[in-house]
Amino acid sequence: MDSARDGGSVSHCSVPGPRLNRLVQGCFFPIITERGHTLRNYRQILLITVGAMALLLLAAVNVAYRFAFEDLQGRLDRQLGERLEGMAAALASSVADDVTTGLVGDEFNVDAYLRVHSLLQTFANGNHLESIEILDTLWNDPFADQPDSLGRLATSLLDEEGQWAVMSGLNWISPTFKWGDTYYRSAAAPIVDPVTRRTVAIIRLEADASYFEALASLGTLSWWIHGSSAVFAVLLMILFLWYARRSREWEAKLLHTEKLVGLGRLAATIAHEIKNPLGIIKATAQRLEKVDDPAKRQQLLSFIPEETDRLNRILTRYLRVASPDSHAPVAIPIVTELPHWMESAYAKDETARGRWTIDVAPTAPIMASPDAPRQIVINLVNNALDVTPEGERVSVTWTAAHNGFGRLTVSDRGPGIPRKQRKRVFEPFYTTKVKGSGLGLYAVQMLVERDGGRIQIEDNPEGGARFVVEWPLVKDNASQTEAE
Repeated sequence: MDSARDGGSVSHCSVPGPRLNRLVQGCFFPIITERGHTLRNYRQILLITVGAMALLLLAAVNVAYRFAFEDLQGRLDRQLGERLEGMAAALASSVADDVTTGLVGDEFNVDAYLRVHSLLQTFANGNHLESIEILDTLWNDPFADQPDSLGRLATSLLDEEGQWAVMSGLNWISPTFKWGDTYYRSAAAPIVDPVTRRTVAIIRLEADASYFEALASLGTLSWWIHGSSAVFAVLLMILFLWYARRSREWEAKLLHTEKLVGLGRLAATIAHEIKNPLGIIKATAQRLEKVDDPAKRQQLLSFIPEETDRLNRILTRYLRVASPDSHAPVAIPIVTELPHWMESAYAKDETARGRWTIDVAPTAPIMASPDAPRQIVINLVNNALDVTPEGERVSVTWTAAHNGFGRLTVSDRGPGIPRKQRKRVFEPFYTTKVKGSGLGLYAVQMLVERDGGRIQIEDNPEGGARFVVEWPLVKDNASQTEAE
């Protein structure tokens, strides 16, 4: 008896006659194709994920750089503006008396002019200012005709809003502007008559915003960085597309190699199984040539159809794996059917008699393909009987599980299955027995999952392994079953 754990018999039901092409195309190629699709999907997901993460990271770096650049520029502008505004207000307060008494009005006080001139020059040199101007209320430089005039720029950058602000007694700061090849920043403050509290003049100072030139160069560099990043992103996408195309070629070669290897393994497995029946048929034919006794000849002739049927069953088993029935799930009363399956399969089997027990708890019917549950049960029990020593029993139980599922448990008393091998036992052509085909448990898993169930391997607390299969119960009765 072939073992399901080691890829043994799948079923005793009949299917169409053996057709090797159907077996090869239907059994092994879908396995390889499924693996190839899975591998391709994983690689595509990986490529998309890596590409998206790279682009997002690139975009995040560029956005962060742009925000940092604009924040730096804004902070430097504010600091210079606040500094100029403070200096303008302090100067306006310092020169208010001299300007009011000696520079504004009908009389011009030379001493007051010289004091203001000296103070502003010292202040300009000490604070690295480009210029300091005292303007009248018409925003003109009244001292332009004086030697060494305080004003050096021909144009006042006080706009209309700034003019009204200063005349209203408020300080004013200009935006950064470019004059020639240099960037500047201006500030103005009103000079107020201490007695009348009227604005009698305006003091305006101007500083070289040389840092802004560096920021402008940095801004130009940032656009180069953005452009380079975009080019890099395009090149990265081209690289991903190239790799995806090449990976498909590599996968095709890999799948082709796997198909060839699989075909060799499949051919070796089938050849091993049909070798004995063919040998018996050949030996029978050779002996028929030398036997004259009719009774003996009849006995020998009976071997030929028996071995032919055996060959048919072998190929039918593979075809069953290749093209499982695609019936829609139906309600199967497993509580009554499970004992019937066990009795019909093992009641007359001398090697299995008295070596198994069954315990069935009442549940709702299961939803499964018509022949699949019986096929699964027989395969798992055959497997368990093969590894269970004499004197021990295989335990078959059926109970209600959780979430609307029923649970079949087949426990053996064999050596058990190491955890590292538990995934491999469901792979096609994996076997540890000389006579195993390596397709039994693969077929079991395929049939279970096709009907929406699940299968797993656990340790048997009493020693050995335990296969647990869960099928969905009929939904109308699932809640009632769990309540019971």
